[in-house]
Amino acid sequence: MSTLYVDNLQPNLGSGVSIPGHVIQVVQHTDTTEYTNTTTSVVQGPQTSTFTLQNSANKVLVTVNCCLRSGRNTAAGARLGLWRGSISSGTKITSGSEPQFYTTDSGTEQYAIVSMQFLDTPGVSSTTYSIGFWKHPSATDARIKGNFLTTTIVLQEIAQ
Repeated sequence: MSTLYVDNLQPNLGSGVSIPGHVIQVVQHTDTTEYTNTTTSVVQGPQTSTFTLQNSANKVLVTVNCCLRSGRNTAAGARLGLWRGSISSGTKITSGSEPQFYTTDSGTEQYAIVSMQFLDTPGVSSTTYSIGFWKHPSATDARIKGNFLTTTIVLQEIAQ
C-alpha cells in the first residue's frame, strides 16, 4: 500500500476544474445614492451590474451593508430584502417580512447599519442582485442612505 502526502493543492486554472467551496471570483458594487420609499410596498434600491459566473452550477454568496433610516410617525421601522434580478421582474431570495429595525421611542427618526448575507444558487450563467426596501406601516418613510454610508453589495462565486 502507498501513501500520498500533499502540502498544497491548487487547481489547474486552464482545466476549468475547481475545488468545492473555493472562492472563484469576488466583485464589489458600491452605491452612494439615497433611495426613499414612503409606502409599505417594496421598491427598487441599489442593483449590481451583471455578475457572470464561470460555472452556472456554482453558488453566489451575496453580502450587503447599508445605512437604513426611517422617519417616525407612531413608530419608526424599515425592511430590506434581496432579489436575484430587479425588484419588478426578479426573484426574492430572502424570506421574512419583519423589520430589520423598529422603535417606538420619542425620536423623529431612527438609523441602523444593516448587514445581510445569503448563499444563492442562481442556476444561470449571469445575473444581477438588488436590494428591495419598504417602510413599516407606522413609519413615515424608509431610506437607504448611501450618501451617509456607501452601500456595498459583495458577490462571491463559490465553486460546487
